[in-house]
Amino acid sequence: MLASISYPFLVHYLVVTEQYLFAGIYIVALLLLIVVQNFLQGYKWLATGLLLLSVAISAILIYKARLVVFLPPVLIPLALAYVFGKTLMGQQTAFITGIAQKIRATPLVEKEKKYTRFITYMWVLFFLFLAIESMVVAVIFDMETWSYITNFLNYILVVFFAMFEYLLRRIVLRHLEHPCFISFIKQLIHVQRSR
Repeated sequence: MLASISYPFLVHYLVVTEQYLFAGIYIVALLLLIVVQNFLQGYKWLATGLLLLSVAISAILIYKARLVVFLPPVLIPLALAYVFGKTLMGQQTAFITGIAQKIRATPLVEKEKKYTRFITYMWVLFFLFLAIESMVVAVIFDMETWSYITNFLNYILVVFFAMFEYLLRRIVLRHLEHPCFISFIKQLIHVQRSR
């Protein structure tokens, strides 16, 4: 948890001071921690895929350390877009619908299902935007500006998007009782930990 929270600050410092090799090593180390965590939780296919990714990133790190720091702001949103997006295929339960059902512990009515499916689409588009924005910023701006945007501004955008969705939900689904935003975030964390 601490490693995840410190990530943007540490990577930004390493980028600004041009210590790309250490930034790359830190990124690979975090990825390997995620591999171990997923393996211990029984997600062996995911752990294997992430392990292969960490090997590929390590190979890139040897030849072009600077390139490695550009990968997480693109790959993480793309991975999240995939995770959310694949639940929109066929008759699957949309990602946000599944979370809402676990929080409510009761089946959702049709209006709630449509809304949560729509919000899942919105999150997919938002994650794709973040990935594209990170690539564009890397081409247009210098490393320090890129780092400020991808390591700080993008996290702020995620928070604002979540708050916007929370306010929209209170309007569209006003017939429901809604906890305060902080309680809602706590419920999300609890649901994710119990998966």
